[in-house]
Amino acid sequence: MQANKMYKKNWKNLREIDDAFELEPEIVRRTQCSGRVNFLHLAFDCHVEYLIAIDAAGYLYHIDLNNTPSYQKLGNTGQATLVAFNPVNKFEILVGLITADIKILRVNANVAQFCLLIAHKLPPTHISFFKQYCLTCSRKEVIIWCLRSCSKVQQLRVNTKNVIIRKASFSSLGHIVVLYDNDTLQAWNFNELENDVKIDGKTFGIRNIKNFIFTQNGRAMIMAGAQNKMIILSTGDWNLLKTLLLPDNIVGIKQMAFIPSPLDGGANNVLACISSNCTLHFFDLTRSCIVHALQSKKPIKKIAVSADGRYIAIIELEGHLKLTMTEKLYSEKCKPMKMLRESCRPVAHNVPDHLQCIRQLMKQELRLERLIPILKEFGEYPEKYRLLIWSTILKLPGNRSAYCTLANEAANVHFSPESLKSYSLASRSKQILLTTTMNCLMQWSTLLSQCSFLPKLVFPFLMVSQKDPLLGFELIVSILLNYCQKWFEYHPLPPLNVLGIIENILLQADPALLNIFCERGVTSSEYAWPLLMTAMSEVLSGPEWLILWDHLISYKKPSLLLMSVVAYSICSRDIIISSLHTPEHFKRYYTSQGHISAKEIIKLAQRLDKNIPLRAHPSRYLRNELITLFPNGPYLPFMLHEFPKFLTDEMSVLELEKIKEKERIAQEHNRKTAEIAEQKRLKQETNAFMEQINRARLNEVERCIKEQFSDEDWRFGNIAHVHKSEIQYNIPELEIAAISSDEDILDSKSNKSKHYKRLQQDVDKLEYEVYSLLNSLRSQKSKLEDT
Repeated sequence: MQANKMYKKNWKNLREIDDAFELEPEIVRRTQCSGRVNFLHLAFDCHVEYLIAIDAAGYLYHIDLNNTPSYQKLGNTGQATLVAFNPVNKFEILVGLITADIKILRVNANVAQFCLLIAHKLPPTHISFFKQYCLTCSRKEVIIWCLRSCSKVQQLRVNTKNVIIRKASFSSLGHIVVLYDNDTLQAWNFNELENDVKIDGKTFGIRNIKNFIFTQNGRAMIMAGAQNKMIILSTGDWNLLKTLLLPDNIVGIKQMAFIPSPLDGGANNVLACISSNCTLHFFDLTRSCIVHALQSKKPIKKIAVSADGRYIAIIELEGHLKLTMTEKLYSEKCKPMKMLRESCRPVAHNVPDHLQCIRQLMKQELRLERLIPILKEFGEYPEKYRLLIWSTILKLPGNRSAYCTLANEAANVHFSPESLKSYSLASRSKQILLTTTMNCLMQWSTLLSQCSFLPKLVFPFLMVSQKDPLLGFELIVSILLNYCQKWFEYHPLPPLNVLGIIENILLQADPALLNIFCERGVTSSEYAWPLLMTAMSEVLSGPEWLILWDHLISYKKPSLLLMSVVAYSICSRDIIISSLHTPEHFKRYYTSQGHISAKEIIKLAQRLDKNIPLRAHPSRYLRNELITLFPNGPYLPFMLHEFPKFLTDEMSVLELEKIKEKERIAQEHNRKTAEIAEQKRLKQETNAFMEQINRARLNEVERCIKEQFSDEDWRFGNIAHVHKSEIQYNIPELEIAAISSDEDILDSKSNKSKHYKRLQQDVDKLEYEVYSLLNSLRSQKSKLEDT
């Protein structure tokens, strides 16, 4: 134990304002400047006699609740992460420090003594109590301490390899629950720490759990998070007791605290919550309603409720501490217009009913009012949920019967459109998906088969939804109907009317840049149309393109796409002026990936959307309301009204069908002609190869025979010459030479016969290989003829 002079002898009364007592942190004087600090943490003692608060500078304020509330300012303990009274000894205060230590202060009238609990590696963030034990947790550790001996009892085995701990807490019955940031919970019983229970919050229909709390009797646990939803679980078997859906204006619960009542038996019916907009609400869990409360005039950051429910201490967002009586803050009346909707788990519902319920819940969760702040904060949507968010915003119906009808009709099509032949992909699976989707689009609107740019426009959206072809098709149809307005009025020419709108926007935003385009002979068909017909996917990387369309779809403004096209050119102003001088340079730049971020483009596009006058604004010409697809029945052919009238007349459509049929017949005839020509070519090559092999074989045989006879003639000539000389000069040796010569002749003949046999074997072997090769060629030829 160490001693430190912390107490100041003078006590000061809290200032009373509007039936509440208020305390402001005192000014901290430093060497050169002074400033006020804010309160961060507070806690009541279990006997409701004292309140402790600590400010950002580390100074403790000890508040006496007997009679008129008054306070003393204690010494500096260091920057704190938590503060609490010791339930075993009301004169002991536990302070968690950013140094990862826990300081236990023992105070009396004059001096304060302290000791340290040292085991954490990271600063502790939460503290709770059970009997004489204390549980503290950091982001990676959960430790149980004995308060009587000030020693470590147990460090729980938690899995924090890929996740962090949000909170860990004791219940009054000895349950220990650890909440991880992936919405999973791990639970123990204090008497059986070797056994744990895993709980997945997602199974109860709740995500992004931020906090949980036990009732005073420990028989129930309440969880809440970023959604406007509360989940009540039984701590006996961890089963769901009740799901409460809060009103739409209450989104995200940051902190919860029960308001005990003397007659509730520890069940704690009233719950105080701070929402994400720093507003305090009171809920009656038994009657499932919002309790009438006097709303605070200032945003609230943190609250603490006394053990008997008499007092509520509040830390306002600006840092002041306010102490008020609970009975003065709210009444027991319930507002009938603020009833909570109770949602029970389905027991015997059919699967379609269950899916419909899930869809309705998703629509409630994925409202634009909630999505836009997420988009502004993070800049993009999570990749895992992007398709779900897009389909919810665009209200894609998932009309499976209508899609299957189109897919079946597309399956009978035996040829691919010409536009696909110039847009081949290395991946066969992606090529098949693109071909199928294109055929479905052409079954939906026949005239789309004449749009050569369609694959470039379709493919990026198809990659977002490649796991669900149905949603991918409906997403592309919705993009065509809403973001490609008036693109087909001059078909098959580029949309001159839309390009004219873009030129008018550029004229208002940057006339000097438009003048540069004109001086260098570049029209909007060369700097705007390449961006439009690819939905800007060629000039942006994959992640940047997704960020751009997250904003375009969320803001539900088709005109914002045209603003983005203009914004891209304005952002490229320096490159255009310095490096692009010929139409070829412009074509290469506007069809290759650049280095301009999507956030920069969308920021400038929104500024243009606000500043462009109405006479040049696209909203004067384009429809701002999005067309949604019908959930039942076939997809209506809205696109027919976008094409020129002479193409959509009945006779023109029939003529187009006839032309397509003739084209199909011609393609089939060309295919058969090519097959016949290929067969003839293979036959001629086979015959020529056979003739070449025969000629080579005959030449080889002829050469071998000539070599054999010439060798025989040479040997016989030498023998005759030797015999003649021996007869003239040495008659006695004639007989010996004759005998030896005869033997040599016999040996020579035997060797020649062996050589001849070997030569014959080689010829037979060559002939067998030739016949084998000819047979293989004949079999390949027969297979080609069969096909």
